[in-house]
Amino acid sequence: MIQWEYTPRCLSPHVASPRSHYEPLIWNAPRTREKARAVQWTCDCETVFYELCQAGGLRFIRRTRRTAGGPSIAESDRWPTAEADAIWTALLFGLVR
Repeated sequence: MIQWEYTPRCLSPHVASPRSHYEPLIWNAPRTREKARAVQWTCDCETVFYELCQAGGLRFIRRTRRTAGGPSIAESDRWPTAEADAIWTALLFGLVR
């Protein structure tokens, strides 16, 4: 049995490195005044982390990059739930970015 001397910081999944044949996603400026809730997310220990969000019956991926000037946020296109969940899984495996 593993005993931790401290609580592990990384409790959420990490995104795999992009595969040589990954497909690029289109990243857009975030929509203002739209309330969205995160339904899944990746670990925020990296410079870039992602959230699978839902708003208005559609899902999208939010990408946050930490920069010296503050966070830079971009959002993917919107998709129906099943398609968004498949793209989210592809993101986690490095097949899209």
